Amino acid sequence: MDISKHWTLADAFDPSIIPPKLVPKAVVLFALSSIVYGIGLGIYRLYLSPIAKFPGPKLAALTQWYEVYFDMVKKGGGQFPFEIKRMHDVYGPVVRINPWELHIDDPDYYEVVYATNKQYEKMTHFQYRFNVPLALFSTSDSNEHRVRRAAVNPFFSKSRVRGRDDQIQSLADRISHRLSTEYAGTNKILHIGNMWGAYTADVIMDIVFARPKHFTQYPDFAAPFTVAINQMAVWAHVTLHFGWILSIMNCIPDAVVKVLFPPFRPIIEFRAEMKREIKEMLAGRNQEAKNTDRPTVFHDILSSDVPQRELEPERLNHEAIGLVGAGIETTAWSMTIGTFHILDNPAVLKKLKEELTKAMPDPNESLSWAELEQLPYLTAVIKETLRIAMGGVERLPRINRNGTWTYEKYVIPAGTPVGMDQYHMHFNEHIFPEPSVFKPERWLGNPRGPDGVKPLTTYLTVFGKGPRSCVGLNLAWAEIYIGFSTFFRRHEFEFFETTRRDVEFFAENLKASPWPGSKGVRVLVKK
Repeated sequence: MDISKHWTLADAFDPSIIPPKLVPKAVVLFALSSIVYGIGLGIYRLYLSPIAKFPGPKLAALTQWYEVYFDMVKKGGGQFPFEIKRMHDVYGPVVRINPWELHIDDPDYYEVVYATNKQYEKMTHFQYRFNVPLALFSTSDSNEHRVRRAAVNPFFSKSRVRGRDDQIQSLADRISHRLSTEYAGTNKILHIGNMWGAYTADVIMDIVFARPKHFTQYPDFAAPFTVAINQMAVWAHVTLHFGWILSIMNCIPDAVVKVLFPPFRPIIEFRAEMKREIKEMLAGRNQEAKNTDRPTVFHDILSSDVPQRELEPERLNHEAIGLVGAGIETTAWSMTIGTFHILDNPAVLKKLKEELTKAMPDPNESLSWAELEQLPYLTAVIKETLRIAMGGVERLPRINRNGTWTYEKYVIPAGTPVGMDQYHMHFNEHIFPEPSVFKPERWLGNPRGPDGVKPLTTYLTVFGKGPRSCVGLNLAWAEIYIGFSTFFRRHEFEFFETTRRDVEFFAENLKASPWPGSKGVRVLVKK
């Protein structure tokens, strides 16, 4: 009998044609297959994996749910850096932190993993977490990364950033004017995090698009745009481990997503804003960018010698989100932490003010970034700020696909992700004695590391190292020098219901976030 004459495609989805006796058998077979697969996978990961010989908790080697627990459950999440620290205390300087990744706690090995002359890859696991896989900082493939980096490197060079001194100083002056006219001598509370967030957001938007958004003019410096940037960091663990959420969101209209996923509303609006900016720039409707005598970063990208696919609107939109997001949050938070520690240490504040007063007798006559770099105590304060704030505190795994790494007695197989992070670098007691203490003096006098040879700055890794180091590091240095010199030369402050707990590292949300109940660093402006 030829059943093809009677069978239709619909029959394949008709449960009534399946004999009832076969249903429980199918369920049992599926369950048994899953169990066998799970056992086999467990045996492979624990005993047969190329990194099975490396020390670490067996549960971490068995399943990534171990990492998920610390990232999302314990103390509200963000605890994995502390668990990695505990692993190192128990198992030594190299540990296996999940089924496929190693972590090393040895400051002198940093320049191996993040070598300046090597093109190592980034884990694809981290590529999609912000829904901008085509952005420079998300790019996994080393060849693609090299092409994209080459297009923006010239724009963020030190010489080009120096040419933006007046723009950055103008924004600092606007903030200073508001502090003098709106806050000084009143009981109006100044939220330092909001202020520096608005400052860095205005700087990056002016430079990236030549279209300042005047975030520094918002009431209380609380711009919804900077709130959206912060939300991206807060939800980073969710999107890292459950990327299917982003896949669903990408298939649904933005208006619907904002209703179904309220916490993502600011992120959706931020993404839409970047899309509008790119669309207008490509269409030639950004009049500010056309009239400026200073090219934007997208002028550089569009005029660079890159494949046409790199100039597609989606690619440029991802780059815009990446540059703007990375250019705001970590710098603003570092400046917030630095402001706290300076005000919390009267001796530091006194020395800083004395140096700034001597260098700038007239507080309204500002110095250029190049001139500010010559002030030793200001420079020491900024380096210590970057050390204790850590910038992006999350580990940064790299993959050497073309060869092995060797660490002590271990040979690390090719293709194995190996990570290090700023928390283990900047709070290493052998490199930085009393690491929790804010001590700018540790940076004075051309200090050296423990071997007496390497400069201490070798271990200041806040911007990373190698070909994937932070592309905007020169801009960040300029923002901090100009912002701090203006802020502390012209004004005096007093804490308002703020303690060290409001800046201490409690949870990793890309940055080193404080305890969940913190209301931020708040002050009263006395002058």
